Amino acid sequence: MLFRWEGSRSRAAANGKGSDPAQLVSELGVHPLVARLLCNRGLSDAARAEPFLHPRLTDLHDPARMPGITEAAHRLDKAVRDGQPIVIYGDYDVDGVAASTILYHILKLAGGEVHTYIPHRVEEGYGLNTEALLSLGKAHGSRSPLIISVDCGITALEPARAAKDAGIELIITDHHEFAEEGFPDASILVHPRLRGSGFSVPGSELKNSQTRNPESGTRNPYPFPDLCGAGVAFKLAWQFAKVHTGSERVPEAFRKLLLDLLSVAALGTVADVVPLVDENRIITTFGLGQVKRTRFIGLNALIDAANLREEKIDAFHVGFVLGPRLNACGRLGHAADALRLFTTEDESEAKKLADYLSKINDDRRATERAITEQAKQMVVDLGYDHVDRRAIVLGCEGWHTGVIGIVASRLVETFNRPTVMLNFDNGEAHGSARSVLGVSIHEALSACSHHLSTFGGHAMAAGLRMERSRVDAFREELIAFINQKLAPEDLLPVIQIDADCALSDVTIELVQQVQALAPFGRDNPAPVLCVRNVQVAEPGRRIGTSGTHLRLNLRHERCLLQGIGFGLGELAEKLPRGAMVDVVFEPKINIWGDQRRPDMHVKDIRLV
Repeated sequence: MLFRWEGSRSRAAANGKGSDPAQLVSELGVHPLVARLLCNRGLSDAARAEPFLHPRLTDLHDPARMPGITEAAHRLDKAVRDGQPIVIYGDYDVDGVAASTILYHILKLAGGEVHTYIPHRVEEGYGLNTEALLSLGKAHGSRSPLIISVDCGITALEPARAAKDAGIELIITDHHEFAEEGFPDASILVHPRLRGSGFSVPGSELKNSQTRNPESGTRNPYPFPDLCGAGVAFKLAWQFAKVHTGSERVPEAFRKLLLDLLSVAALGTVADVVPLVDENRIITTFGLGQVKRTRFIGLNALIDAANLREEKIDAFHVGFVLGPRLNACGRLGHAADALRLFTTEDESEAKKLADYLSKINDDRRATERAITEQAKQMVVDLGYDHVDRRAIVLGCEGWHTGVIGIVASRLVETFNRPTVMLNFDNGEAHGSARSVLGVSIHEALSACSHHLSTFGGHAMAAGLRMERSRVDAFREELIAFINQKLAPEDLLPVIQIDADCALSDVTIELVQQVQALAPFGRDNPAPVLCVRNVQVAEPGRRIGTSGTHLRLNLRHERCLLQGIGFGLGELAEKLPRGAMVDVVFEPKINIWGDQRRPDMHVKDIRLV
């Protein structure tokens, strides 16, 4: 057994609400196991479960409810009509590129003069930076641009102040955590967790009497706070289309573009690992369905370069095939190339860019593997895997800052601890942090912020910078903080079991109903089932070119079922014919030619 097995506790029960799967079976006609899975997700009544199973675009919240968004839409409309240059300043990850793409296309359709800017990950670092803002403010001579950020800026207090002092008008749209010191002094702030904007557009009729503190005001909070940057940009694009056309029901050209932009918003939503519930679920469901029908030649070129033309593209393909290609150029090159891919109208250029992204992704993987192996050895050699050190902080010269965030994720997977990876360069330490469920790395960094020059991010991931001389003190303080948050038993990796079932329950019909819960991701994980006391029908067999995977045949009474355990090949010798086992698995459908049969993706095995 590789994991500590735990039963999944119903969110409905945790919230003090009743949970009755039988009612869902009766009212929705779902399999009893699927009813249990819905209850585990807090969807214990048909009124909430039905829209989850059958999401509708009409269930998206009115974008006008988001603080600052109507003011931003009017200001962008004024810029378009006045012929004022608009500069979209985006982040260098998939979410930032997707958000930039969304605003670019909607503003271009309206006839705007649109420019884009994405900072270099290594040379400039995360977020708005003062030098870039001041340079962009002068780039158009006497024609002062309107700069709008996407997926960054909510903590950029100093850059926003410098831009204001230089007479540069700045709109900030973001979804990240706020700075403890307050909010940037921008013309307009757009953020789903602000309680009221209190901002007005200079020279327009949108004046109001709200205080300038963005957390105050009478406006109702936005109903869903967990949009990613691309989600916020999509809602702004929608509101802009309404304002620009003067209609709640936008004309056909804008409606078609917004539907197409859902595919881009889905890329950002999945890649940024935000909760795949509520609006994020709707955006991802319809966006993924739109991906292969997209009119964007760059996205089509990327699909072809990744050999996904014949696949049904789902969240897995975005997270592990398309997303890494888009991220790779930002990590080892410049993310502006990914944005060019999504904005070019030249098919030849799109193909070259898509092929380049695939190649640089191969380079990224090689670099990542080398650093990961070195870092894992360092953890063991330095004793950071001991139970009294429940966080990892590693630093080294020459580590590529573009990939150490991924390496931090690999160490979290291996050692089940919050991890900080730092590159040392010229007396400075610059890097990325990743966390485990139940521990906010943003909160942890805030507790140690007196050691840091800058930091930003959210509960599961963050970036940071500090003087190299402060790393040792930072490490000890962070470990002390995390030690208070995690108990020793929390260091064992856990696999959450949604429900027990019989081998005979695993049918094509059941798997199809389970797949209706997709797209899977954060807060809506792929369901994990458990069959207990079943018999190994044939000896476990190693498969794959190097024998790293396991083929398993199971029997219970007259029922036979096959399973495959990726990376579990070493267990084959421990599973002779006749052995009795408990098996944790994800139910799948195996398609071979015209044949379809239920299958098990085995996660873990325990000898009875």
